[in-house]
Amino acid sequence: MKTDHFEQLYRGNYARLYYYAFRFVADEEACRDIVNDVFEQAWKDREQLQEATAVACLYTRTRNRCIDYLRHRQVEQQYATFLRTLTSEDPSIPPGEREERVRRMERCLERMTDPTRSIVKQCYYDGKKYREVAEERGITPDGVKKHIVKALRMLREELGCGEKRRGKVPGKTDET
Repeated sequence: MKTDHFEQLYRGNYARLYYYAFRFVADEEACRDIVNDVFEQAWKDREQLQEATAVACLYTRTRNRCIDYLRHRQVEQQYATFLRTLTSEDPSIPPGEREERVRRMERCLERMTDPTRSIVKQCYYDGKKYREVAEERGITPDGVKKHIVKALRMLREELGCGEKRRGKVPGKTDET
């Protein structure tokens, strides 16, 4: 696809794709990121992109990115809930066990590198979005994600929650 055709494709479809993504995600910033990522990938693939099917391809890619985003956000929320329950006053957890879990979690956090530890605190304790943390630290949102993945892996190992099935959260069943 020629550059001028791609530019027309971008100008004519950006807003439509944004609102299409918003129907799934309902987060303005995430929608902008998703649509920008879709167009960035389309730009990289423009030589193979067929003009006749380009719009359909963009919609498919946008839908798939939205689904990926929602799945990722769901897993993040489940892990955040899981981490909060480790330190909560859940009456079903004996006090001694709860205190031991908190100690193990704190030890694990102490072993993390400073950037990873502080990123975890900003995302999970302060409730900041990856993009906010990335801007504050001068890194990309993907860099923030890498720190979070590393931290969650360490916490799962430390707490004996090494659930291997993708997308499954320790302490969660398909019914909950």
